[in-house]
Amino acid sequence: MDFLVDDTTTELTGLVRDMGERLVTDESLRELDARFGPGAESGGTDRSTARVHSRFWEELVRAGVPAALGPESLGGAGLGVVGEALVMRELGRVLAPVPLSPAIRGAWVLEAAGLTDRAASVAEGREVAAVADGSAPEADWAPVADVILRAGDDGLRLADRGAVQVERTVPVDFSCSGLVSGDLGAPTPLPAGAAEYDALRHRVHLAAHQWGVVEAALERTAAYATTRHQFGRPIGSFQAVSARLADGMIDVDAVRLSALRAAYELDACSGQPGPAADAAVAAAHFWACDAGHRLAHTAVHVHGGVGLDRSEPLHRYFLAAKAGEFRLGGATRQLLDLGEVLAGHGDPWEARA
Repeated sequence: MDFLVDDTTTELTGLVRDMGERLVTDESLRELDARFGPGAESGGTDRSTARVHSRFWEELVRAGVPAALGPESLGGAGLGVVGEALVMRELGRVLAPVPLSPAIRGAWVLEAAGLTDRAASVAEGREVAAVADGSAPEADWAPVADVILRAGDDGLRLADRGAVQVERTVPVDFSCSGLVSGDLGAPTPLPAGAAEYDALRHRVHLAAHQWGVVEAALERTAAYATTRHQFGRPIGSFQAVSARLADGMIDVDAVRLSALRAAYELDACSGQPGPAADAAVAAAHFWACDAGHRLAHTAVHVHGGVGLDRSEPLHRYFLAAKAGEFRLGGATRQLLDLGEVLAGHGDPWEARA
């Protein structure tokens, strides 16, 4: 399988990385924590108190990143889910709290439902979307969204933010999320398989974001191990520490390869996901959960007590990795899903061997 990407994807991911490293600094995240983070959970329910990096989001919109990842009919660059995954990885690396994933998903499902004008508004960043999964009452970014969407087998339901009630929740990483109640309106028909495809796309976004989180956490931990001395030596020179960091590199590679495989399978299925896509996404989620759990704890253990201190940026990576694991549903859930695919369809890749 060829995971090489074209020049457009490389340039876009490079742009997002440059902007993220320049704008989403540890200091800017500390400021967001003061607004809505540890100890400030009850500090209001409007946009001014939401944990969203407004400046980075505005720069992403100005640079046309959400639009580039949107449908080609709306001016998108046709980078596929692989391109989306690579950009989501960059957001995970800097822990950027911006509503890019729902912007991508919202533009695609709105366009699939024939709501082109609304799709363009979301893709271009003129409106913030929140996309609820199935019948789940909670939706990421609902407290700051302009439009709430829910794609299901019966079609696409949507409502303006003012037409529904949103109760802000407090995820473990203090990200922006809320419980949505109220009438989302009558469903607009969607093409067959569109809702399932959107759900799988969301899962790939989550796995790719987790890839970025654990990759950056390991890099920070390895750098710390070269500067922290014990018994007159860098702790990274101790076999137990170096071996654990080496295991972490293997885990990061597993998350990377499985996330890209899942994105590739979604691009290859032409909007009609089957066993191969289902299995690939379940495998990606297993590694994102299992490896994410191990790497989060490795990072904290190598840092010692300072790893969970709020003055140390690493604590945000630990919380982000755990939140990603919870959102993905846990490793056991993914193995059950993968087992169902294998039991019902056999090895979906056997014919390609």
